[in-house]
Amino acid sequence: MRQMLNMPGSSWRLIIPAALVIVLLLSSFFVVPPNQMAAIRWMGGTVTTKQPLGTGVHFKVPFLEQVDYLQTSQSTYLLPELSVYTNDNQAVAISISVIYQVPPAAVLHLLYDVGRAGNSDIDTTIVPVVRDRALAVFAKYNTLNISDSRAQITEQMKKEVAEALGRLFGINVVDVQLTSIKYSPVFSESVENAVKAKAEAVQAENTVLQRKYEGQQKTVTAQAEAQAKIEQAKGTAESTVLEATAQAKAIRLVGEALQGNPQYTRFYATQHWDGTLPQYFGGSGAVPFVDIGGKGSK
Repeated sequence: MRQMLNMPGSSWRLIIPAALVIVLLLSSFFVVPPNQMAAIRWMGGTVTTKQPLGTGVHFKVPFLEQVDYLQTSQSTYLLPELSVYTNDNQAVAISISVIYQVPPAAVLHLLYDVGRAGNSDIDTTIVPVVRDRALAVFAKYNTLNISDSRAQITEQMKKEVAEALGRLFGINVVDVQLTSIKYSPVFSESVENAVKAKAEAVQAENTVLQRKYEGQQKTVTAQAEAQAKIEQAKGTAESTVLEATAQAKAIRLVGEALQGNPQYTRFYATQHWDGTLPQYFGGSGAVPFVDIGGKGSK
């Protein structure tokens, strides 16, 4: 440092111009990265009026021209906790993810016709549009149908947002995703109570069906038991008839035998005698009754 301060005046006269030349050279060119495009302004006025500058090295007038950059690759913007209302006046908190891309034809318009120059203002530019389109779409649906219609809602929001951003800013919308849906505590509680009530109703219905089935089973059992008793009585009656018929037939046969052969009486009595003499009662008590007549008696 001391050596530089001790340098003669002629040396300073050479170093200062050289430094100025180097600064001018460094300020006279700039590099546009692959994911951006740029435009040049001349003391507040736009120099680039036809096409934005693409990737590569470009030159500008030092100190007098300023370069503005804009990202043209795909960008993702997340709108967290956006409050919307359904057609039954229920508040729903949603989160939306918007993937978009700025085409070359929209670069100059976004840099100098919309918001502030540069890329920093793009997100705040599209937020009101996305919010408005989301509100309009959700206002067409009932809260109870949101879950079942989620894919349809997302597709409709994508269509509405793409049309609005393309018409207003020339932005291409690649995709729109409905990343989350949060229902109000009151609605969630009402749904929970409805589900509980439905479950209880189904349980009650099942109980009724069970009782009905049990009653039917008892009826079937009673009918079977009654039928069994009928069959049993019918069998007993038929058995009695058969037995009576057999006895009548036996009596008839015995009668016929007695009429045809008087000696059959003695034979029948002998066949059925149990060894005890017949008794008769007289004045002195019971006396065995003996047939003293019969064949061979005198």
